Amino acid sequence: MTLFKKTDSVLVVLDGEVSNDDVKDFVSSITKHLNKAEQLSTLSTKELEKCINSSTYDAVISIFKRLCPNPRILLEQCLQMLKPGGTLIIYESFEEKKNANSAYDERVSSLKLVGFKVKTHDSVDLKQLKSLLSNVYSSVDNICEIIAEKPSFEIGSSVTLNFGEKKSNVWKLDSAVDEELINEDDLLDESDVLKPVTTSLKVCSTTGKRKACKDCTCGLAEELSGKTVEEGAVKSSCGNCYLGDAFRCASCPYLGMPAFKPGEKIVLPESQLKGD
Repeated sequence: MTLFKKTDSVLVVLDGEVSNDDVKDFVSSITKHLNKAEQLSTLSTKELEKCINSSTYDAVISIFKRLCPNPRILLEQCLQMLKPGGTLIIYESFEEKKNANSAYDERVSSLKLVGFKVKTHDSVDLKQLKSLLSNVYSSVDNICEIIAEKPSFEIGSSVTLNFGEKKSNVWKLDSAVDEELINEDDLLDESDVLKPVTTSLKVCSTTGKRKACKDCTCGLAEELSGKTVEEGAVKSSCGNCYLGDAFRCASCPYLGMPAFKPGEKIVLPESQLKGD
């Protein structure tokens, strides 16, 4: 029997319908594999509620002549009393159930919900131990035997998760990695750094663009065509000069003068001729 070690502490839990005499041979067979007989204890389900000690036993064996009436309570108690990595063995009879496979699946599901890991029968050989329960069950072949294991950690324990050092996505300019940087001055040539000529920035006061209007009188049309404009030759031809500066070109000869009537001679008052 490879399930128990010589140093293991074992607890056998009996249903109210099962007596100590019924499992005498069963208990004796387990005790032979232990160093001392005191390492094995026997309790009834009623006594179990009063003697729950956390992480006390390496193995717990529960024997029910029929179905366990309160499986969830029993499983929680066994989980509490087992040491981390301890083994739980459940013996029940599903003869009352019409579908034994369905009852087995329900018991396996309840074990997993409580926190146990269910083992396959191929990993543990308990045929010899199962045959010693003939005084409890009328037919040993109809016994449902389930083997489960408590997780290797204590229930309620916690561990700090290490998600690694948080990496920043911000680029660091003082990185130790040597990188060849481009000199910004090399991207410019002499023509890029020359200041523009003031005359080249001249735009039409009518269109607001560097494109002369149809009846240009400010000299922009001549400038764009490459012709030179003689000083004093510019004449107003738009016919709107008398309306005021808002309607005059940049080189209008009336620029800065007040509005006047067409054909009227412009006479500035003396007050405008004197400085403030």
